[in-house]
Amino acid sequence: MKKLRNLIIGLVGFTLGGNALISCVDEFKVGDGFLEKAPGVDVTLDTIFSKAEYTRYFLWNLYNHMSCPFFNKDQIQSSPIETLSDIFHAYSNWSGAYLWYYPGNATEALQENDIHDKFPFSNSNDGKRRSIYDAIRKGWLLIENMDRVPDMTDDEKSRLKGETYVIMATRYLDGLKNFGGIPLIDHVYQTGEEYHGGRATVEQTVLFIDSLLQCAIKEPGFPWKLDDVENEAGRITKASAYALRAKLYLYAASPLFNDDEPYMQFTRQEEGQNILAVWYGGKRQDLWETCRQACEDFFRINEENGSYYGLVLPTTRDENGYSEAYRAGYWNRGNCEKLIEVHSVYLMEEWGDQTYGIGNITHQGHLNPTVEYMEMFPMADGRNYPYKDAGVYNTDNPDNIDIFANRDPRMYETMLVNRPKLREDYQGMQSVSIWEGGDIDKNSTLNEWRIRFNSGMALFKWVRDFWKMTEIPSCYSYMRMADMYLIYAEALAETGDLQGACDQINIVRDRVGLGKIEEMNPELHLTANKDNLIEEILRERACEFGLEDERLYDIIRRKCIDKFTSPLHELVIWRKTADGKKDTRDDTTLQPGEPYPNFIYDKQVITTGARRWWEPGFWTNKWLLSPLPRTEINKEYGLFQNPGW
Repeated sequence: MKKLRNLIIGLVGFTLGGNALISCVDEFKVGDGFLEKAPGVDVTLDTIFSKAEYTRYFLWNLYNHMSCPFFNKDQIQSSPIETLSDIFHAYSNWSGAYLWYYPGNATEALQENDIHDKFPFSNSNDGKRRSIYDAIRKGWLLIENMDRVPDMTDDEKSRLKGETYVIMATRYLDGLKNFGGIPLIDHVYQTGEEYHGGRATVEQTVLFIDSLLQCAIKEPGFPWKLDDVENEAGRITKASAYALRAKLYLYAASPLFNDDEPYMQFTRQEEGQNILAVWYGGKRQDLWETCRQACEDFFRINEENGSYYGLVLPTTRDENGYSEAYRAGYWNRGNCEKLIEVHSVYLMEEWGDQTYGIGNITHQGHLNPTVEYMEMFPMADGRNYPYKDAGVYNTDNPDNIDIFANRDPRMYETMLVNRPKLREDYQGMQSVSIWEGGDIDKNSTLNEWRIRFNSGMALFKWVRDFWKMTEIPSCYSYMRMADMYLIYAEALAETGDLQGACDQINIVRDRVGLGKIEEMNPELHLTANKDNLIEEILRERACEFGLEDERLYDIIRRKCIDKFTSPLHELVIWRKTADGKKDTRDDTTLQPGEPYPNFIYDKQVITTGARRWWEPGFWTNKWLLSPLPRTEINKEYGLFQNPGW
């Protein structure tokens, strides 16, 4: 067994006798001062815990280790991981998704190369990515040394411990989602201390994460909610711990780990391989019961605490009201919907900090919505999209159907589509004209980045009008209340209460004015057909959580192989001539006073960056979990590769 000093988790990365140096820099603030730097000071471990102010700085630094999909360090070379799902496609030939995943070139070696894999197990060579174990190391240092702080009350020590346990739990959950069972570290290792744990099973990993959350819940000074939201938005609460338990068991209970057979068998004969590192060993209904109970525990205690947490609700029952409420729910800081939010920067910039390039990569064509995603959004009344097989695509569209009209307000908030009138100006325009030769095609500023419209639609969520990106302080929701309702819906469906599941879905849908899902789609028999209901929950989650790092993991945990192997589509949109044909003129822009036209929609398989997963016989289930780095396996502390890699 190798000494722990060879293990990338690096818990002896600095001498724990108190002589190593560490910089405490990031003070936890909100508002304009959120990311202000505290005066930098190199201090010993003893110094960190000699003063409450330094200990707080150390915890604020730990918050910076939480996952945020907008930073390059949490992307595949500027490709958010949702570009591996069915809802977005990267057209840019220098994005990581385009370079490595779409051609099927991803290997275990990508884990060794900076930002090339969808999730880092270990630190990258250039420091752009940090492993989950950086957070674990700092977390245990806090837990084990907090009581040494002389000028901090017991209540505050308890509160900071609760926050620390939950942050560590988020990082372990990230590891579970991407790798399955991983090494479990439960204390600060001393120099030379040997690590004997090897790789844990899925069950051991889940129970360990749960134990961290239970430790947080038991902290007496850990508040259910924030009393000073203005100054503390983003801090983790006891509600965060209860909610994260529900999310943990959602993943534990899902078929990736919890099924009659493992998602894939090991094929190589390597010493120490254990299928239980990626599988529970059978299908266990009790895991869904635990998930359901975790949801009910959360809602019960929330009610006991005045039902503080809930959806941000519309002030008016119209598209403006629905869209503003939805935007506030996913974006705004410190409201009643946020359960775990990540503040990585204060304001987003279009081109500024290249490590935070959501606007930049959108310009470069890394995040184009697919037709499949557009079709997931229902109509404004709540009926599922009816035009998939209605003779609209690849015809002259004889009934002049506008496929983008009267749709779910979340669609308009998520993607930019053809519309005769917008809620807010886009690049100075009152309407959007994404058709061949149309206003966007001919606008000199927009045409420079024409690639962002390549699928016939463009990303709107998070970037809006680009120059308006700095209007709202940034906030990535690791978990919000809409997630709780939809997790509860899935757990209810899996435990036999289909009507109860519909009721939870309808809470989320009502916020944007959609009718009850079971009433608006009677042909699906959602109160009697569990398979249809699960599919609808996944679709609803895609609509609610676009670019919030949910869709890819949803189709992975549900083993929705068809979502990976079915070709995705784009639209080429043509303005109609007076006689109902394609208007192929070079300039088809709207003239002043001219009515909004009718369209012809050519639906085509995406060929730019076509994914090899779409080729018959290429897909294997190895893609459902990420590979572990070979350099770590070779250190002989008990790590072994996931099947197929």
